Amino acid sequence: MSMNEDNLVIAMLLAYPLALLYRHLIPLTSPLTKDLLLTFTGLTLYSFCFGVQCFHVLGIVIGCYMFVCKFGVSVVTCVMVFFVSLSHLLYGYLAVSGVNYTITWTLIHCSAILKVIGYVIDLYDSKKECPESFISYLAFVVFPFTSLVGPQFQYDRYKKFRQATEKPDSLRYAMERTALGVIYIAIFYSINGFTSADFLISSTFQSYGLPHKLVFITFWTKWLVTKYCGVWCVAEAAAAITGIGKVEKVTMEDKDREGRDSDKEEILNSASTVSWDGISNIHALKFETSLTIQDELTSFNVQVHQWVKRYVFKRCRVFNNIAISRLLSLLFLYLWHGIYVGFLNLFVVEALGSFCEEVLNKYTSREELVRFVTNWLPEGLRKGMFEGMARGLLVGAQYLLKNMCVGYGLVGFALRSSERCQVFYGSVYYCFHVGMVVLLVMDGFVLRRIVKVKTV
Repeated sequence: MSMNEDNLVIAMLLAYPLALLYRHLIPLTSPLTKDLLLTFTGLTLYSFCFGVQCFHVLGIVIGCYMFVCKFGVSVVTCVMVFFVSLSHLLYGYLAVSGVNYTITWTLIHCSAILKVIGYVIDLYDSKKECPESFISYLAFVVFPFTSLVGPQFQYDRYKKFRQATEKPDSLRYAMERTALGVIYIAIFYSINGFTSADFLISSTFQSYGLPHKLVFITFWTKWLVTKYCGVWCVAEAAAAITGIGKVEKVTMEDKDREGRDSDKEEILNSASTVSWDGISNIHALKFETSLTIQDELTSFNVQVHQWVKRYVFKRCRVFNNIAISRLLSLLFLYLWHGIYVGFLNLFVVEALGSFCEEVLNKYTSREELVRFVTNWLPEGLRKGMFEGMARGLLVGAQYLLKNMCVGYGLVGFALRSSERCQVFYGSVYYCFHVGMVVLLVMDGFVLRRIVKVKTV
């Protein structure tokens, strides 16, 4: 690992004792003191990990705040903050781009600009004419337990967090997320070293047959993402210790009690109505068992996807076209992640895959496929065990195909450069690209005319 990577790992581990210390200080400190402590800790971790490079981030963070203070909150200032922040991030990607990824100040910058942009747009939505306290804003942006690798959260969540006066009962949840993160990281490092992205463009891999290649990348990319899942779980666990992920839920039973004689505050603070997963970035069970690309996308990098939905997709409604909103959202995700061709390929494949799922759902369903398969059996065998086996085989085939499609796109994420991507995708004949485009074209010009669309 490079020096930045070593420092990043140390900083993530330091977050745990710091979070425990902060948790004990919550009842003893005012909101302003919390802001000062978090700002100092966050800036210290910034400088420890990236040295003077962190001034790239601080310059944008402070500059955008001053710009909004000077010119007020308006559509123009929101647009300016959006494009200036994103442009500086793209400059960073251009300055440090290469075949082999290295951790630089762009890691914290991509996290910080989401908070800055979201903060300014939230001010506009709330019809406020100027920003709130600078130290509170800065503490929110450099929040030490999430500013390095995520997850994201809104300023409103931070405002509630800084007003807390009691220790959060979140240690059990934090331990569970830590354990899950350790499992993911252990899986990654137990296999790491046996193969790498370079193998996918090697002569050995090129000699494999197409089915062998597709099955290999399905399992290889499934292993690849365990690193990200593990890091997010570990980071979320440290943040959860402080209580930032608190979510208050009122059940129907609580509402009945509230309507009678219970105190509302007591109900909201009861253990049965509070969870701590408000900033969870990976819904592990859904992610590992999802049968559709859309379900996988909504369970992975959750907070970033929710941010894009809130601040990009919904803002594009002025175009009155959902396809344009989707396209611009994917374009933002691509630019935010990096300017490699492989990244663009990933989002294109994901988009095409989601569109194809919608097309297939119009014309058929799993139950119809089960009936189609079992109709080939003798009438006496169409129910019971054989029907269950047919359904299980179809579910397994769907799960494999979904992971194969996602893995096919993730190879571009791993290879990054256009030259390396061309070698791999040429060796598999661009099969998923071609197949998905053909299906969408057929839907537009052929299938709609010859197939009666399933109606609900």
